[in-house]
Amino acid sequence: MKVSTISRPGMQFTPEHEWMDVNGTVGFVGISAWKLKGIKEIDDIKWRHLRGQIKKGTLIAEIHAGKKIIPIHAPVNCNYLGQNQQLNGNLNLVLESPQDRGWLFFISPSKFFNNSPLLSPEEYKELVRTQKN
Repeated sequence: MKVSTISRPGMQFTPEHEWMDVNGTVGFVGISAWKLKGIKEIDDIKWRHLRGQIKKGTLIAEIHAGKKIIPIHAPVNCNYLGQNQQLNGNLNLVLESPQDRGWLFFISPSKFFNNSPLLSPEEYKELVRTQKN
């Protein structure tokens, strides 16, 4: 499987390896390529049935890959808008393009969210440099 190394231009990261790219009032959320390292195939994505306003850290979905389960959380307080419909029938798009077309869901960040700041790409690179997968 060919993996895209493209990243979305305005990405910010959580210490838990989710990323968010805000374009206007919409934020696209996915999981970092680093967190997916070593996974060959995604078996399923289990979605929580969420609507409306959700708080930072709320569990949105779980990626199931063999015996590994990767939780995906809301990176900020937001309105949950929906899933990436391109993943229907093509879950491995998350592996092929994890930091671009393989985004998982989209949100509208709360206008005045009071969250700790997300990590810049440079800060995130430093974080994963010091961690083991």
